Order: sequence, then structure tokens, then C-alpha cells
Amino acid sequence: MIAGGVLISLGVFFWALRTGQFSDQERARYLPLADEFSPPLVESPAKLSKEVYALLFAIGLGIVAMIA
Repeated sequence: MIAGGVLISLGVFFWALRTGQFSDQERARYLPLADEFSPPLVESPAKLSKEVYALLFAIGLGIVAMIA
């Protein structure tokens, strides 16, 4: 289980290196200070998105695994 997590983490890390995710460190240093982020407008807050359903499903699986 732990080995799987380590392998996935290493895979993501090497993917990030290969695709240049760490290439612009000078810009990344000032991103928390930038005021260019504006949150997207929510069209209908009553509807749940796919991400919310996926998160709820993952939480449900975790609860079932803890009970088992």
C-alpha cells in the first residue's frame, strides 16, 4: 500500500519534471502575491459538479474501508 503511494508520487514528480512544471521558478515565487486571480462565476450553485460527486464517492469508500 505504501509502496504504491510512493510509486505514484514518483511518477507524478517525474511527469512534472518532464513537462516543465518547475521551469519558471522566478514567476512561481511571486504567485501568492499576485492579485490577478478572480474566482469563476457560479452559474447555478444548487447543482453539484462532477468533482463533488467524485469527492463524496471517495469519502464514502474511505468510510466503508474503515468500517470493514
